[in-house]
Amino acid sequence: MIHSMTAFARAEKQAEQKIVSVEIRSVNHRFCEIAVRIPRPWISLEEKVKARVRQSVDRGRVDITVEIQSQGGGSQFYEADISLARNYYQALKQVHEALDLEAPIPLDSIVRINGVINATSVQPDLESDWEQMEQALTQALDTLVSMRETEGRALYEDFLARLAQLEIFLEEISRAAAGQPAAHLEKLRERIDALLEGAAEVDPTRLAQEAAFLADKSDITEELVRARSHIAQIRAILLQEEPPGRSLNFLAQELHREFSTMGSKSSDAALSHVVVAAKAEVEKIREQVQNVE
Repeated sequence: MIHSMTAFARAEKQAEQKIVSVEIRSVNHRFCEIAVRIPRPWISLEEKVKARVRQSVDRGRVDITVEIQSQGGGSQFYEADISLARNYYQALKQVHEALDLEAPIPLDSIVRINGVINATSVQPDLESDWEQMEQALTQALDTLVSMRETEGRALYEDFLARLAQLEIFLEEISRAAAGQPAAHLEKLRERIDALLEGAAEVDPTRLAQEAAFLADKSDITEELVRARSHIAQIRAILLQEEPPGRSLNFLAQELHREFSTMGSKSSDAALSHVVVAAKAEVEKIREQVQNVE
């Protein structure tokens, strides 16, 4: 069954010393893109978080926010980003030299830069903290996947309804197309009669040949066959276990192409109206496909 890419989940894991909360938001994206916001003292755990998310998510933009708080209000802990402080100091030195300033660079102009000094209410213990974090992350991911499955079922029902409507349109187009050869012959006869104004008899064989040529140019049999095949493939893909988003996107584009070709070949107003309605339905399918994992 297909999954949606849009969902939200939050989970919290409490231990004796700390409370770890994980919030996950996922939206549409062509690939699997994961962004993690985590307190700086635990930044080394970022790749572990991403690896765990990839076990549950194959496609979509996933934003994860991790918060870690003290259970009982422990003492404040500070950590310096020496690399950031050094880079900022070098930049200040360049300004001093360029302006030929003699005053020393004050320390507070460096430490007050956002990110140089970071505070947290608890000391990091990466091994035990990861165990607690992974539990909260797993719980949040389970909720996220469940929500994506629920949204996916709604998308699945919507796809089936629209595919059924497209099959109705294809039957209408097929019936209208069946009458086009006779219509071409009649229109051709009327035009020739208007041009000759009864001055001469038209060779019936020649007239039939010209009408057959026009009918062949407007024949949409191949397009009808391919459109029905695309619909059958979409139905089959919707039931696959593998994430079908990219395949569905490709088939929806091909389906739109077939209906566009039918419309360009048609000279019948009624047939053209049905093709326009069918293309509008395909466009809705294409929009919904963007939500599929």
